[in-house]
Amino acid sequence: MQLTSGALFEHTNCLLNRRNRYQFLATFLVNISTFAHGIGIGWMSPVMRQLQTPESPLSFEVFVEELSWIGSLLGIGSVIGNLLAGFLQDRIGRKPIMFALTVPYVCFWLLSYFAQSVEYLYLARLLAGITGGGGYIVFPIFISEISDARVRGRLSSFVMLSVNMGVLVGYILSTNVGYFTAPFCIIPLPICYFISNLFLPETPFHLINKGKFGAAEKSFRFYKNVRDDDKRSMLEFEDMKLKLTKERALNVNAFNYKDFATRPALKAYAVAMVLILSNQFTGTFCFITYMSDTFALSHTTLDISMCTIVIGAVQIVGTYTTTLICDRFGRKILLLISTLGAGICLATFGCFTYLAQLYDLSVLGWLPLVLLSLDVFLCNIGLVGVFFVVLVEVMPAKIRSVAVSTFVVILSCTVFVSLKIFPLCMQYWGISITMWSSSLVAFVSFVYFLLFLDETKGKSLLDSSLWQHVPQHSSLQPIKVNGKPGEFYKMLVKFFEQPNCLLNHRNRYQLLATMLINLICISHGIGIGWLSPILRKLQSDESPLTFQLSITEISWVGSAVGLGAVVGNALMGLLLPRIGSRLCLLLVAIPHSCLWFLVFFAEGAEYLFIGRFLAGISSGGMYISHPIFLSEISDAKIRGSLGAMIMVSVNVGILLGYILGTHLAYHIVPFVVLIFPIIYFISTLLIIRDSPMHLIRKGKYKEAEQSFRYYKNIKDSDQLGALTEFEEMKQTLTQSDKNSDKVTLKDFLTRPALKAYCSAAVLLIVNQFSGLFAMVNYMSDIFALSGSSMDPDTCTIIIGIVQILGTCATTVLCDIWGRRILLVVSSAGVAFSLTCFGLFTYYAQWYDLSEWSWVPLFFMSLYIFLGNIGLIGCFFVLLVEMFPVKIRARAASIAIIICSSFVFIMLNIFPLCMNLWGVPATMWSCAGITALGFIFFIFFLKETKGKSMLED
Repeated sequence: MQLTSGALFEHTNCLLNRRNRYQFLATFLVNISTFAHGIGIGWMSPVMRQLQTPESPLSFEVFVEELSWIGSLLGIGSVIGNLLAGFLQDRIGRKPIMFALTVPYVCFWLLSYFAQSVEYLYLARLLAGITGGGGYIVFPIFISEISDARVRGRLSSFVMLSVNMGVLVGYILSTNVGYFTAPFCIIPLPICYFISNLFLPETPFHLINKGKFGAAEKSFRFYKNVRDDDKRSMLEFEDMKLKLTKERALNVNAFNYKDFATRPALKAYAVAMVLILSNQFTGTFCFITYMSDTFALSHTTLDISMCTIVIGAVQIVGTYTTTLICDRFGRKILLLISTLGAGICLATFGCFTYLAQLYDLSVLGWLPLVLLSLDVFLCNIGLVGVFFVVLVEVMPAKIRSVAVSTFVVILSCTVFVSLKIFPLCMQYWGISITMWSSSLVAFVSFVYFLLFLDETKGKSLLDSSLWQHVPQHSSLQPIKVNGKPGEFYKMLVKFFEQPNCLLNHRNRYQLLATMLINLICISHGIGIGWLSPILRKLQSDESPLTFQLSITEISWVGSAVGLGAVVGNALMGLLLPRIGSRLCLLLVAIPHSCLWFLVFFAEGAEYLFIGRFLAGISSGGMYISHPIFLSEISDAKIRGSLGAMIMVSVNVGILLGYILGTHLAYHIVPFVVLIFPIIYFISTLLIIRDSPMHLIRKGKYKEAEQSFRYYKNIKDSDQLGALTEFEEMKQTLTQSDKNSDKVTLKDFLTRPALKAYCSAAVLLIVNQFSGLFAMVNYMSDIFALSGSSMDPDTCTIIIGIVQILGTCATTVLCDIWGRRILLVVSSAGVAFSLTCFGLFTYYAQWYDLSEWSWVPLFFMSLYIFLGNIGLIGCFFVLLVEMFPVKIRARAASIAIIICSSFVFIMLNIFPLCMNLWGVPATMWSCAGITALGFIFFIFFLKETKGKSMLED
């Protein structure tokens, strides 16, 4: 179904829906405070490292013990803020407390500015903690009381998203702005927060509890954007008022101790305690506060300030991911992924730092940044991102306000403890043992959440029943577990039985086949990524070969892969319908292996050109055989995810190529990489079977049924259902293929075919002339010319990581949201990022922007991430799905041949354009083409999600 922009905004889950937009506006305005609070946290992290050095901006020296107090007093202040907010919020309301938070925060910056001794910093951090502690009490409750259940998870997760955005800004400020300049940059934020919140009404919950029904109705109408004639919404208000007034009449204001000792309450306390302990003692918040010190002890060879900024950006990506998916998948699965992932990352980080003390691991000096980035990302999608969401939702309605306040006080106490002991543990235990201890906490928390945590997605804040308001139409129903270990197996069975789970009984052999054939995609990606840092070396006096390459030779070596891809496309287009997908998959490995032999024995530019040409033949064949093969063996519910894994694998290979090209000697790399095509060839030969569709077209019906059963994992006991589905496929294909050998010109001129050509042409042009593939090949050169002072090879490796995150996001989202919306977001983001990148490089020619040297990396990372979630990640999925079934194989082959021609043209002209036009004009040209593609996708592109491969 095609999703227009109007339909998008009318969707009840859209934050800009008419009913939700004022809830979103209010959330945005109150989170100015959390954003400012995050700046204070992030700013203090590098500053604390400076205070221990002779370059301290203050007139006094700070020791480790004093440093631990500066860090940990934030927790003491949080306790005070928690107690004050918890005690007052039900008495004077949410709004007065939200206003009052401005005062201690402003005092924090004033004391930091006028600091004459360490006591000033003690008091400043204490006051900052009061602001944070009060905010962590009042903001989640305020947001949960004004928001609808459908969007409550996303709006509540904005609290930590705003904090993390502030942390990143704080990192950047402390690195690029003087100590005494920063306060003047930040103080306008709390002032804006105070003024903007003057216009927000109190929550309807609190006003009803105070008996102010007229004001409560006005507040309800404002936050729900209710018109005067909307009787249905007013019935909702009356129902809320009835429930709250009934509860108030029955209970007055007195709590009975029995209310705190019910079974649901005790279960909620246990969940809250584990949540708090895992949130703090996995070290996530400690890393933010002591990030610079952590990297200084990690044996990294990268610039510490740059690493800190990268971590800040990763935090934002993590919490933003939470806002996208927590109302879709629920809270529990995010917490499970978060704790398990954090445990693995921290354990690996500890092993690295331990071995780095014994051996020279400088060649892996980038690994601490990768591990901590992954740890911070995973922690932020669960332990941080949904922390306050779960804490509010898990508590019974009657005691929610008091219980949440109490546990946020406990959280603040653990903040104090963790911040106080973290630097001491790092000093006395060492970083390795500290990380292993944190990983143990994460693993224990994972087991608890797996066995005992109930899902709270969709829970009404007025009802104690956990499941009463879970939407029944959700495609991914939460799995209710009664908390008994004996139910663990049942929970896993229900999870794996979901039809869109890749490990579902029916899907797992499709996933296995996808992973095996994508080994060659990883190897191809290594070849692409490896060339980027190597090309820069081949132009210099440090060339590992006996010759140097000119700019013209560079353009031909780079573009040869496109020329070879055209040949590979044509050959595969001819061979695929004749010899079948399995043999074609085997043939792909041969020219790719020849590439690495030619690289090793290269004695002139011709060797590299021929090698890249052969690599292009391999990739051209791969980009035809792999998408068609996967589309023919996979179910419609997971076809998008499996198809998107092609580009995930390529991007993983590109990252490995960047790393190998930077850290391994030229003549060692071929021996390392040849392992991939060898394993790929053997596994394809022994495990992969021809697709059932190809075998049916060849009249091999018995083999086709066996292949069908294999890929659908169907046993004899399922014979009746299997035969029905298989017979339908056979009947459809045999009818459509009766005249398959007589495809005429008319078949290519039908209206669906012409519409598909138009969409395919725009997709091909934007895919290539947005520069996404060209920049991957010339990434190191681009950073060297960008005006950034950061190491080009390091930036290139970071971009490789971002690519993987982008295509992984595609595998998650393309079968949920569809292909079209991802392409729209992708093309808009690419155009914006390239425009900004071009502006920076333009002004860097005229002004000294060395203090902003992180900007090219930021916008290039944004460009690559957004490009990969749509223009790259969905490219082959959409290209196969858009054509009519009768001409699909031929049309897709022709389209990919044209794409390969564009690859050749773009790779050939891109370095010449940068040399003749300069980086800015090149970037703006690519941005203009992408912007035109965005307009086309908005108005003309048809959604293909869920389309049967047997339909036109």
